Amino acid sequence: MGKVYLSRCCPVPITPYLKKYCSIAIAILLLTIYVPSVSAKLFDGPVDQLPALERAALRDGKVTLAGKEGNYTARVLIKAPAAKVWEVLTDYNNFEQFLPNVASSQLIQANGNKKVFEQINSVQVLVINKKTRIRIAVTEVYPQQISFQIVNGDLKSLNGKWTIEPVSPYPSAPADQVLITHQVSVQPNAGGSIFYGIYEDTLQKTLAAIKQETELRFLQAKS
Repeated sequence: MGKVYLSRCCPVPITPYLKKYCSIAIAILLLTIYVPSVSAKLFDGPVDQLPALERAALRDGKVTLAGKEGNYTARVLIKAPAAKVWEVLTDYNNFEQFLPNVASSQLIQANGNKKVFEQINSVQVLVINKKTRIRIAVTEVYPQQISFQIVNGDLKSLNGKWTIEPVSPYPSAPADQVLITHQVSVQPNAGGSIFYGIYEDTLQKTLAAIKQETELRFLQAKS
């Protein structure tokens, strides 16, 4: 039986050993071509792009807060679908039922995805209970984003946005959590240092309350 060669230019006979090594080489070549695109997906999720300490805190169920003196970014991971998160964030008439320091909240104007609601907050400052009133205009882009800004009220300025991002446990898998990011810029009329301290504490408690309320509603809907 005649020998089989790789090519006329390279007269090397094909032996069982050579066939084995050729198969391995082809497998390595295929991995080189296809694996990088898959590996990239392992690290391009909204949580994976964050610093390691923040990733760990979020995955542990904690609220993260960065910023100072009126410019903040807060985040939390919620075990619920984006639609349920949206339901809670836009439940303007019932904020007082689950958000800290909210005495009342009422939707007063709605025009498509543009709405205005009035909110009265009650905060304990030393021995004084202080109430503030604000009207906030929102623009909703379902189900990804809610931007907001003050129309009038007891603040010098307030504007920002909520961002909603589904999070999958691994590439191509259905999302099983949602990352919400709250970016805000706020300035009081007076009492800056005291105000910012209270605001930062309230902001963290607000995201924790949204997480709790959303996950509770999701569990109730499933039962």
